[in-house]
Amino acid sequence: MNEITLRSAKQVIFGTGTRTELGEHAAVLGARALIVCGRTSLQASGALDELREHLTAGGVAVTVFAEVEPEPSLDTVERGRQALRDADCDLVVAAGGGSAMDVGKAVAGLAGHPQPVAHGTEITGLGRPCIALPTTSGTGAEVTPNSVLTDTVTGEKASIRGHALLPELALVDPELTVSCPREQTAYSGLDALTQAIEAYVSTGANPVSDLLAEESARRIAGSLRAAVADGANLHAREEMALGSLLAGLALASARLGLVHGLAHPLGSLYHLPHGLVCGALLPWVMEYNLGAAAEKYERLAVAVGVRGSPANLVVWARELVDDLGADLDFAEAGLKPEDFGEILPPTLASGSSGHNPRPVDEESVRELLTRLIA
Repeated sequence: MNEITLRSAKQVIFGTGTRTELGEHAAVLGARALIVCGRTSLQASGALDELREHLTAGGVAVTVFAEVEPEPSLDTVERGRQALRDADCDLVVAAGGGSAMDVGKAVAGLAGHPQPVAHGTEITGLGRPCIALPTTSGTGAEVTPNSVLTDTVTGEKASIRGHALLPELALVDPELTVSCPREQTAYSGLDALTQAIEAYVSTGANPVSDLLAEESARRIAGSLRAAVADGANLHAREEMALGSLLAGLALASARLGLVHGLAHPLGSLYHLPHGLVCGALLPWVMEYNLGAAAEKYERLAVAVGVRGSPANLVVWARELVDDLGADLDFAEAGLKPEDFGEILPPTLASGSSGHNPRPVDEESVRELLTRLIA
């Protein structure tokens, strides 16, 4: 048996209403908290005011850094680090979708780092404690040791990694996802499902990650359509939140695959939402992997209620993507052969591509890209 490494937040608390415990947990970790969040959603839903109240009730002073954009940049992390220093905060509360959590984790993890953040940085040391509260069910960023950030100079989108990026506490309250809009619920849900499937068939998969990934896929498959159809369906929201959390735990141990290796350069180049790109790519990459992952796909098909051959699982995934409006026309989005030279290097260099069950090389990726616009 190969070596198994499990990575997660130091403590994970899951359950409806658990956000009300934020103040008491934060008070143990620090006296001054920097809330890192997006520019509008948390404020519009009223969640920002509520989280601030919980912190204040726990005796924790609050400063807000509400500058995280949908595809966050290295520059945003630097501004967040400066806000942390200016307010002399000793704790970060990262609240929002994957972008907000990625920036919050980086701000906390890099608090004592002397250099500006850059791609390829391995984040060592302890940094500042971080509490992560997801408001979407998609990335699992609340339990992963990485942050995906864009370099605004080069346009490159890549991860920084390290133990210091693991939150001290992941506080996962499904009620925080109820206000998530329909489209974002669909795209983030497809991202979570993709992560579960890719972790399950990854070359880094292990008996523990397999249990997490299979259960994640089962819960997401049974609840994603319902959560998109009725955002107030709390049972569906709970299932999706737990499924996303489990996928995050699985990928933190097993890594991902070619969908994510391709999704980052495609999303950056054509300014497309990450979850949309992942969902659109998923059936294509599953089909590409059929010969190398048939046994795993067969077991996964049983878990999500699909009968027949592993190929039927690919059909199921394609129908789900279509139903949720993520059947992206890549040619219409801008993909063309002249851009392949820009897409291929980061795809082939990606650690996700390196863990794909079927080996990835320039010829195979070029062929796949050609099929996307045929």
